[in-house]
Amino acid sequence: MEFKINDNDKITMTHTGLLPGKSGKVIHVCFERKTDDRNDYAEIILPSRNVVNSRGFDEGELAQLQLYLKEQEESIIRNAKQINHDLIFKL
Repeated sequence: MEFKINDNDKITMTHTGLLPGKSGKVIHVCFERKTDDRNDYAEIILPSRNVVNSRGFDEGELAQLQLYLKEQEESIIRNAKQINHDLIFKL
């Protein structure tokens, strides 16, 4: 079976390293999707999984992104710690 993925179906996720937040360290996670007429964007904070900014994603999609973050939280935190570690040793 062959699957074709259109560019409009691709969502790119990026995230920061650990950043100081009001009640501890946080990670900003960004999701982006290009459509024919706009660029969709969502920014969600870990560990709270609160949506701080979104454009183009509907409520159901945001809920799916939050669920994805819940499932992948440990891996994302590990990667964020590695980003901080790499930055410290490059300075």
